[in-house]
Parts: sequence; structure tokens; C-alpha cells
Amino acid sequence: MTYSIIGILAAIILVITNRDVFLTRKDAIAGTRHTYCWFLLAVLSYYVTDALWGVFDEYRMTKIQFADTTLYFAAMAAAVLLWTQYVVDYLERGNIFDKILKYTGWAFFVFEIIVITLNIFHPVMFWFDENGVYHAESIRHVTLVIQILMFLLTSAYTLHVTIRTKGKVRRRNLTIGLFGIAMIVLIAFQIIYPLWPFYAMGYMVGTCLLHTFVVEDEKEEYRRKLEKSLLREQAQKDELAESKKALVAALAEAERANKAKTVFLSNMSHEIRTPMNAIIGLNTIAASDPTASSEVKKHLEKIGVSARHLLEIINDILDMSRIESGRMTLRNESFPFFRAIDQVNSIIGGQCKDKGLAYKCTLNGKFDECYVGDAMKLRQILINILGNAVKFTPEGGSVNFEVAEDSRSDGKVVLKFVASDTGIGISKEFLPHIFDTFSQENSSAAGTYGSTGLGMAITKSIVGLMDGTISVESEKGKGTTFTVTVTLAESAAKAPETAGTEEMQSGYGAQNDSTGTDLTGCRILLAEDVPVNAEIVKMILGMRKIEVDTAENGKIATEMFAQHDPGYYAAILMDMRMPVMDGLEAARTIRSMERSDAGTIPIIALTANAFDDDVQRSMQAGLNAHLSKPIEPQALFGTLEKLIKQPDSERNS
Repeated sequence: MTYSIIGILAAIILVITNRDVFLTRKDAIAGTRHTYCWFLLAVLSYYVTDALWGVFDEYRMTKIQFADTTLYFAAMAAAVLLWTQYVVDYLERGNIFDKILKYTGWAFFVFEIIVITLNIFHPVMFWFDENGVYHAESIRHVTLVIQILMFLLTSAYTLHVTIRTKGKVRRRNLTIGLFGIAMIVLIAFQIIYPLWPFYAMGYMVGTCLLHTFVVEDEKEEYRRKLEKSLLREQAQKDELAESKKALVAALAEAERANKAKTVFLSNMSHEIRTPMNAIIGLNTIAASDPTASSEVKKHLEKIGVSARHLLEIINDILDMSRIESGRMTLRNESFPFFRAIDQVNSIIGGQCKDKGLAYKCTLNGKFDECYVGDAMKLRQILINILGNAVKFTPEGGSVNFEVAEDSRSDGKVVLKFVASDTGIGISKEFLPHIFDTFSQENSSAAGTYGSTGLGMAITKSIVGLMDGTISVESEKGKGTTFTVTVTLAESAAKAPETAGTEEMQSGYGAQNDSTGTDLTGCRILLAEDVPVNAEIVKMILGMRKIEVDTAENGKIATEMFAQHDPGYYAAILMDMRMPVMDGLEAARTIRSMERSDAGTIPIIALTANAFDDDVQRSMQAGLNAHLSKPIEPQALFGTLEKLIKQPDSERNS
């Protein structure tokens, strides 16, 4: 029973001292610790068979004792093999002796398994007599001698390495070497006294000693991993900081580029519109000359159409550039809905009349008098889709425009607009590309009807900004139907009988909002720094016998206004970009003057600055309307009539 007691005691001590190794997840064990874990399992198996051997011997259970002894020697062979593997892995020398020691360990293990297997059929290692007495054969002693040699090899190798190391590593290497020497001595005693558990006691003491620095190794490994983790975390923080710095720099660069692009577009718009103003203005004046022959008027009409078409192209390109740069924004203010629809009907109805098309507008259901949103952008959407309907419908066809409320909730109203025509239609193949930039179904249609290929792309982008949708159905040769929805907000405001401020995108087909007010004899102050533009405006206003005083910059304009009595000027036409003092500053200066008409005189921007933010700045500076160059005479006259005819109390309502 001595075997059983020592075996059980050794197994308990091994499990307790190495419990952290056994409880560690298998996937978390790596390197030498992984080998050490298997070594412990082999030793534990050896202890279990040792403990059972004593019980079977006590009760003379010979057959079971034979099987237990067979497993005992197998566990012993596995422990020796794993010990050699552990020593090689722990020392990590990577030399030829490592390989020799590994292969020797495997050779011994294979030899032991073969001998143990043969012993099952013929007693070459051990046997039990009929009284259950254990007898050891010579090969058993041979295997123990081989084990002595194996431990001698590992100890000699470890002690050799120990001489070349220092500190904690040297102490651990020395412990491994001394453990091997102790096992050599104990195995030698085991040969002499086969029934005494020297072998088991050696493993018991050895594993306890080994565990002390296995734990230290584990702590050291954990410390190294923690250091690596901290270093990796710091590197990630540094990388994140660098990325953030690069992102901030890239964002700043993008903002600079965006601002530069905006300035460039604004300058390009201004520079292009200035000569276009001269071309269209002079062409309009020449066409109004009663002495011009009919042939000359035909040429002038073609020039006017071409110039306005060029202006449409310029407007589309600038709009598309603003959309792509993210500079297109929406206004959010109350506007009279029916007036916006009337303005669209006036433009499209006039175009249909000129082309010989039937035009019908139907309002289905009830509508609020006012909605909150961007009236100018809404008009642009509707004029784009209806303008296309007019453009691509031959003479004798029809264009229908339907408006209805689609839904309403939480103060938001979705309006639906349907524009249908009996025009040339769109092929099924081209329909998926209708909203692509620069898309044209064929070059001949573009040449015949005139198209930049940008209108629908711009329209879709604006619809998206207004939280809406746009779709199209068409059949070649039978016509096209566009359906648009936009989201507006409810407004408690009531529509005024006349509008207090106007903002006009004046261009080809601008509506004639003339009220028939007689402007004869009115005196207008014109601030314009380009002589040819000033001359054109004077000639246009002269058509209605309006008197004009000119100022070449904003400073002179404010001085001229201040020098004359209140009511001397009926209105002021103000260019925005001028030397010395620009139009915005001049308008603010006039509005701040202490005189009766300083806050009420109509000030109208007449400028090549045509962007939305230009309009916003004009309104914020106290201007009543914003007209873009090239000048459309009818739009100019209509604006003057509305503002001049109004009583002072209504002009800035």
C-alpha cells in the first residue's frame, strides 16, 4: 500500500501546485508551457497507475495489475520523452544537439512502446507468478538505464548552457540540470530496489521545484505581452493622432480648395455675364430700333436666341459646379405658393404660345396660401421639366401641368408635380441615363432642340436637396411624363396682394410681370463701374422714358443720394462689384442714413453675381430685389413697376 499512498499524495501535490496550468485554456498555452503541460499529464498518469498498483497488489488482482503496470511503463516513457522536449524548447538553443536530444527521446519512446507491446505476449520486461508476485526482467533494467542516460544527457546539456547564462535564467537552468541528476540517482536506486517508489518521489519533488519558475516564466511572459500591448496601444494612439492631424490638414486643404473653387466660379460667373450683358443688351436695343430693316431684325433675333442659349449653358455649368462642390444651399422662408405657380405658368405658357402648343395647368385639391421653403429653387425645378416638355414637343402638341398635395404630417407637406407632353419621347435604353450629367440620347436631337445634357442632373440634385423624388415615364414617339415630389413646411403666413421683395436667375424666357404702371419721368440712380453696361441700362430705361443718373462706384452713389432731397430718386439700381465701395456696403450706408426715404427707397441689385449666396447677401444688406445680368428688360421693368408703385409702407413688407 506504500505505492498507493505515495502515488495518491504525489498526484494531489502535482495537481495542487500546477492547478493554474491545468485550468488554463488549451488555446492560451504556447511554447514551453504547452510542452510542460503535457509533461505534467504524463507524470500524473504515472502517479495514478502507481497508486492503483498498490491496491491491485494488496488484493492480488493479478490481471488488472498487469494492465496497470503496462500503462505505468508507457506513462514513464512518455514522461521521459516530454522532459527531453521541454528542456530543448526551454533552452531554445537551436543547435544540432537539440535535434539529437529530440530524436533520442522519440527513439526511446518508440523502443519502450515496442517492448511494452511484446511484453503483453511474452514476458521480456516484467511478469507476475501464480501468487501475484511481481518479477522484473533484464529489459526492464535496460529501459531504466536508458532513462538514466536520457536524464544524464539533458542534465549535461542544461548545465553546459547554465555556465553561459546569468541571473534568474541561470538559476532556472541549474534547477533543470540538478533535477536530471536527482532523477539519475533515484532511477539507480529504483533498479536496485524495484518495489520502492524512488522514481515517483523524484518526479514529485522535481515538478514542485519546476513549477516555481514555470510560474515566474508565465509572469515574465505576461509582463512582456503587457508591454507589447502597451507599446502597440501607444503606437495605435500615435498613428491615430497622425491620422487625425492628416485628416485635419486634408479637411483644411479641401475647405481652401472649396473656397478657391467658389471664388473662381463667382469670378467666372461675373466675368462671363458682364460681356454677355453687353451682347444681349445691345442686341435688344438694336432689335427695337424702328429704322432697322426686317432682314436685320431677323439676324438680330437669331443673335438673341443664340446669346440666350449660351447663357443657359453658362448657368447650367455654374449650377452643376456648385452642386458638385456642395455650395448649393436652400433658402428656408415663407413664400406665396400661388404666385410661384403663376410665375411658372407665365413663362411656360408664353413659350407654348410662341411654339404653337396647347398648355394646361390643373391644381387638384386645396393648398395653403404660403409654404416655407425655397421658392426660387422650386421654380427652377418646374421650369426645367416643363421647359424640356416644350422643347421636345413639336408644333401642334400639348403640355399638361398638374399639381396636388401628396401627404402631410408633423408640419411637413409633400407636394406632387406632374409634367406630361405629347413630344418625341425617350427610348427605353436611354431612360436609365436621363439624369446623368452631359447625357444626350443622340447628337441630332441636341442639335435640333438645343441641350447641354445638364438640366436633368441639376434638377434631380435640387429635388434631392428638397427631400423629394423625381421619376420619368416615356414612350418613343408618344411623349414623356415627369413626376416630382418636394417637401415643404407649413406656414401660417397669408399671401400678400403684392410681393415686397423679388429675386430673379433673369435669362431666356424670363417672365413679363409688367403691371402697366407708367414709369415716365421717374429718375433712377444707377451705380455701375463699366461704362458700356451703364450705357446699355440707360438706353433700356430710356425705352420707358426713365431719367437716369450714373455713379461709377458705390461711394459716389451714396454721395449723390445724400445730396438730393428725399423722393428725388424713385429707385436705385446697384451693381455689386465696384471699386472704392461695393454695392453691398453702399446699400448698407444708404439704409443707415437719417432721412425719410433712406429705409424705403427701392434698391435693386443689378449685377453679374448670380449665386444663391449673392442673393442672400443682397437681401441681408437691405436690397429689395436681386436681378442678374444679362438684363432682361421686361424683368427689370416689372420689378421697377412693382416696387415704385407700392406705397412706402409696403415696399419692405
